[in-house]
Amino acid sequence: MADRLETGYRAKLRWLLAKVRPRRLDFGVDLLVRRARALSEREGVPLPEALARVYEFTRWRVKKRLERTAACRLTGQPLDAPVRPPRFLCDPSLGGLARWLRAAGYEADWMRSGSADPLADARRRGAVLLTTDSRQAVRMGSEAMPEVLWVPSSLRRVHQLGVVLRDLDLEPREPRCMACGAELRAVPKQEVAARIPPRTARWKDEYFLCAGCGRLYWQGTHWQRIAARLQGERPSVSAAARP
Repeated sequence: MADRLETGYRAKLRWLLAKVRPRRLDFGVDLLVRRARALSEREGVPLPEALARVYEFTRWRVKKRLERTAACRLTGQPLDAPVRPPRFLCDPSLGGLARWLRAAGYEADWMRSGSADPLADARRRGAVLLTTDSRQAVRMGSEAMPEVLWVPSSLRRVHQLGVVLRDLDLEPREPRCMACGAELRAVPKQEVAARIPPRTARWKDEYFLCAGCGRLYWQGTHWQRIAARLQGERPSVSAAARP
């Protein structure tokens, strides 16, 4: 597993460093992987944790460098900013991530079973393929919005979400239905009164219906906890600790 994780991180580091066009890209990737190994030995942390820490710090440094060189469009939007919110297709190992992406306001589907060519499936849907398969990681290319984004399997689901948001410089949006991914639409309380638990009805007046599956939502304590965790994973990090 450690070898697969290192392969995936190498692909992500190559994609990340390519944004600043280093003269010796492969050397830079090798240097960062060696730094992660040294960190693992020095602090006695697992190599996957060390790789994640080095990657997070490197991403922050790349972002700061792009900001310093004023790499932006004439519209004032960063070069890496997507024109429209991306859609996502998660491989079979990332069903939980698909739900978190929906909670963050993004369209995300989940492949229930394997595919002979998951990238082709993602292209047909106009989606970015999210995968834990290190064999797919080498297909990330150098685009700011890649067709494939490798996600470390060693991370918890909410931290995987953070990786996606920070890699693609995305902010949380209005939530979507976590069950089917459709939009949530405000609905008058009286129209859904029969579906509201009596205790909830006494203190909550705003409700939302899923436009797809018809589930009823309200922003209770459970959603407040979800919203807090989403904010904790947002990309606008002001500083990063050197690993």
